[in-house]
Amino acid sequence: MNIALLIIDMQEAFYCEKQYKEMMKNATDYINEASAFFREAKCPVVIVQDEEATEGFDTIKEINVEASDIVISKQFSNAFWKTDLENILKSRGVEFVVISGFAAEYCVLFSLNGAEERGFGASLLQHGVAGLTREGVEKTHLIRPTISLETLYFMLHKHN
Repeated sequence: MNIALLIIDMQEAFYCEKQYKEMMKNATDYINEASAFFREAKCPVVIVQDEEATEGFDTIKEINVEASDIVISKQFSNAFWKTDLENILKSRGVEFVVISGFAAEYCVLFSLNGAEERGFGASLLQHGVAGLTREGVEKTHLIRPTISLETLYFMLHKHN
């Protein structure tokens, strides 16, 4: 089974907001560790950027981005809606996506729903999601599947 990592909206425009910065900073280490696992296994890492963030559009410097990463921009909360994401993933044989990033209550959750609606298996990266509030992140984790770094490591190394 081919797996991809989606890193949603980890952008400067949101990181500069004091109330989100700590949660985004905490999620960064988990996202970077997961992305290293994916790259090592030659599985896609997709950086998704929200076009609403016209100022501060760039991915925060704390997120490790490689030249091999796929970068897409979106106009809507669901990263699959009116983007090429579905076609990009299917062309690479991806069947399952792990979703990380900001904001749990909106773009992360809506992208997870969008993945499932298009037939992908999907899960949130444990500790790799930030939100508008801690309660929002906790509630999102309660209603959607979550995958740990340890499980990802096993899956990706078993895959190769």
